[in-house]
Amino acid sequence: MRSFALLLFFILIVFAIPCNAIFEGTANANIFISIYKQRGDFGRLALWHEAAAECLNLISIPMNDILYNYYKRNGYEKWVERTEKETLEIQEQRQFHLKRAEAAWKRSQTNENVLNSEREKIAKFMKTWLPHYPDRFFKFGIYATFFKEQQERAEQKNDYAKVLRLEAEAAEMCAAQYEKIPIAYGLESYTKIRDAYLKHATLLRTLAKQTPKKLPDEVDIGKQIQLQKPDPTISPKKKAGIILHTAKSDPRIKTVLANQKGVREYAWFQGFAWTVSFYNHSWGNLAIVVIDDNTGKVIDILIGKRESEKLNLVD
Repeated sequence: MRSFALLLFFILIVFAIPCNAIFEGTANANIFISIYKQRGDFGRLALWHEAAAECLNLISIPMNDILYNYYKRNGYEKWVERTEKETLEIQEQRQFHLKRAEAAWKRSQTNENVLNSEREKIAKFMKTWLPHYPDRFFKFGIYATFFKEQQERAEQKNDYAKVLRLEAEAAEMCAAQYEKIPIAYGLESYTKIRDAYLKHATLLRTLAKQTPKKLPDEVDIGKQIQLQKPDPTISPKKKAGIILHTAKSDPRIKTVLANQKGVREYAWFQGFAWTVSFYNHSWGNLAIVVIDDNTGKVIDILIGKRESEKLNLVD
């Protein structure tokens, strides 16, 4: 049983309470950080720490800048202070990963060909994660919380012009996310969707000036544009259903999930591999299975701390 435990490694960061969405790209990089820490492969460990820092640099920092500029411009001082605090947290996390990368490089004996192969995987990982937040702008984050709250207050006062202006500001913010994240990275296929949001914002502002007595149908166009995003640069070879079946069929996962109730699972394509998370409300995160997209075979399994202790898998 203890030898089995050596194959399994729980990761505190991934299995903790879900992070703010702004750190989610880094949280996914942490899965691979944990794999190579477990293997003692310090070269690839260093690369993934650098990838985590790059997620913060290319995703979190521009997102936070967009939010900060919006709050500052509109006089939302409480939110300005919150964003300033998050900026410091992002910088601290970035320095943490860079320092860990530097320490790992000093211990690395990883072959250069292996490192180059891993760099290709990380490039696919980045291209998959960079459009993630703009693509989901109208489902989560500031739109689902801040903008929706402001719009509901305006609608209660029958101030439909303000609702439209807020929706226009949201569309402009979504366009800015496309501009500052995937397009800035070189994913030019997102320029059309960026332009569509800017055009939509202009329409909403024009309608707002007409002092509407009710909300026009055009207010929901933003969600429809979201459905018209370009095909991803990298598409998985395997289907999510097959990946889920593979994960649940692994004997180790069957052991972890035995006698657990209300277990839920979620498969996520990471650009070159899949991760399948198993969790429930009683124990939280139970395990993460990493499956190669080309072969469809399990690469690693990361077991949550509570489950490891429950199964006596921790020394």
